[in-house]
Amino acid sequence: MSKALRLLSGIIFLSMTATYLFSSTETTFHNFAGGSDGSDPVGDLLYNSATGIVYGTTKTGGNGPNCAAGCGTVFSIHSNGTGYTVIYRFAGGTGDGANPQAGLIIDGNGNLYGTTYDGGTHRLGTVFKLTPVGGGKYRETILHSFAGSDGSHPLSRLARNSAGTLFGTTFYGGANGLGTVFSLNSANVEKVLISFDGGNGSHPRAGVVRDAAGDLWGTTAAGGGAGLGVVFRLTLNGSTWSESFLHSFTGPDGAHPYARLTIDGFGDVFGTTKAGGTPTCTFLTAGCGVVFEFQPSGNGFVENTIYDFTGGADGAAPIADVTLALDANANQYLYGTASEAGTIGGTCPATGCGTAFELCGIGSSCQGQETWTEYTLFEFQGKNGGRTPAGNMLAFPPVGASDDPWDFPPGGKAKCTSGCMSAPSGGGASGDGTIDGFTN
Repeated sequence: MSKALRLLSGIIFLSMTATYLFSSTETTFHNFAGGSDGSDPVGDLLYNSATGIVYGTTKTGGNGPNCAAGCGTVFSIHSNGTGYTVIYRFAGGTGDGANPQAGLIIDGNGNLYGTTYDGGTHRLGTVFKLTPVGGGKYRETILHSFAGSDGSHPLSRLARNSAGTLFGTTFYGGANGLGTVFSLNSANVEKVLISFDGGNGSHPRAGVVRDAAGDLWGTTAAGGGAGLGVVFRLTLNGSTWSESFLHSFTGPDGAHPYARLTIDGFGDVFGTTKAGGTPTCTFLTAGCGVVFEFQPSGNGFVENTIYDFTGGADGAAPIADVTLALDANANQYLYGTASEAGTIGGTCPATGCGTAFELCGIGSSCQGQETWTEYTLFEFQGKNGGRTPAGNMLAFPPVGASDDPWDFPPGGKAKCTSGCMSAPSGGGASGDGTIDGFTN
């Protein structure tokens, strides 16, 4: 992992859980100030490895004329924490989108694509494109305004195939008003691939991801057999997309997934749920949430719970996706954020300010007795370091063991280190959120 940004410096052993807590030095790269600057970053961050620039969105701020708190922004910042710039401010109304709540994707020409929850012709949300025009400037194009029957109010990050077709979800709308999966081709023709009906899920908050075969994987926050959300896969047969896999969460294995899925090179599918998991959770009666995995097995998949959050120093209520990283030996590491628990008191609410965590996989230098070993990298502290992370955590390569033989775990094993960045949605100097990095 990166030597420039070293994470895990101090060590505290927790006697009642398998969690390992490290004291890292947090650096706030930017305090959002509201107004023209933007506020409330709830979407994932996007890292462009070709330029070293990180992109993100803010839900509000930006001084958009048709939104009382501002219609949101798109921003950029270098991965070393310098050069924060607002590259677009949404205007809202019927002529522009408003209130983006998802991260962005980028194509080979540097064009950025995303969704807004509101705004557009029918004020039901949009799909937009930002084209670089030189000098750090971007030109916006509204590719599609949702009308209701074709979906409404997208919360999702998009996916894109080699033909330039975009795929995403909407939280509402469609044939049953419970949300959709849609496509938008390079000619900006939109198509509803599936309308959720409750039994097959409802109200997807996350976007879809494409696997090696071109199938679309996603989650819904509700619906399914127990009403606790589902994981689904859509497969293209001719010109028709149909569900080829559906798992309904039951509670002990998780409940209410908010985040998009992560797929590795073996076809394993990883994700998080906001609630559910162990019945001994000390923080929420419905469970503190889990990290889960679906592994291919025969013609189907076997579900595994990788980690049950306890609501203590390890956090609770993860609502962001996990980031997969590999070391030089192809050992797996997962990085993520939990929106609640961790530090409580001071500038943190009674539900806690949230945490950043790492899961070390089989063969990694920091794997413990479990198949996946959880380490709490940082507890957000409110004014200093932000709070309530809703988006992902970036882990800059390379990843893997530190060269220091005295690093944890003991017995000659080296601890896991990485350079990381996250954007807590609240807290900071003015309460509008921050962009944070972690150093030794």
